[in-house]
Amino acid sequence: MAMGCVSSKYIDSNSDSQSETTEFQYIDGRRYHNSENAVYHLPNDDDESDRLHMLHFLVRYIWQSNFSAPIEHILSKPGAKILDIGCGAGSWSFDIATTYPTAKIIGIDISSNQPTQIKPINFEFIKANALEGLPFEDNTFDFVFQRFLVSGYTTDKWPYVISEIVRVLKPGGFVEVCSLNI
Repeated sequence: MAMGCVSSKYIDSNSDSQSETTEFQYIDGRRYHNSENAVYHLPNDDDESDRLHMLHFLVRYIWQSNFSAPIEHILSKPGAKILDIGCGAGSWSFDIATTYPTAKIIGIDISSNQPTQIKPINFEFIKANALEGLPFEDNTFDFVFQRFLVSGYTTDKWPYVISEIVRVLKPGGFVEVCSLNI
């Protein structure tokens, strides 16, 4: 196993780093978030990243696009700024960054779980929790995207998250919030 990596298949008894023990908890061999201000109940490990990668490509294939908003003309302009809230392993962000190389894509998530070896140069990751406020100035982004986080917030927190999205969105910008109906 590579240095610094934690396999989802077993718990390394030699791994006693403070951040690892406080940031995550292990249940039945799976790694989960261990944050009081995060209600995301799905695992956060390699198996979950693989599932999310497959889900991204399945959704893109079904919809024949990475987004529904009429923003092709905005994303194609040099300097367009895109925020991916809850970017997870970065599938959507990396796909958009590759398709729109002159745009700047920023992904945020409550944990860093993106591959660094294949990270596009126009992608930046920031560890942040939308429930604690978006760490950006007002009117920063042309497009704000959020997918598969319907259960990531409690019902009473949604108005705050939406108000934060609106705050960081440029006038005339677009928001796309996508979820699966299960």
